[in-house]
Amino acid sequence: MGLLSQGSPLSWEETKRHADHVRRHGILQFLHIYHAVKDRHKDVLKWGDEVIFNLVFLQTGDYHDPP
Repeated sequence: MGLLSQGSPLSWEETKRHADHVRRHGILQFLHIYHAVKDRHKDVLKWGDEVIFNLVFLQTGDYHDPP
């Protein structure tokens, strides 16, 4: 992500329409990068590698959209 210097941000309704695509492709990108670097030794991922690690908790049951 970076500074939005041209155009305008999406509305919340527009953003929700793209959420599944962004979520799915974000996971695929993470898995691709992880598998590419998982066997590195004495080397670490740096900011330029564009990798963000997340701890994800999956809850079964009802899911509620944010207000």
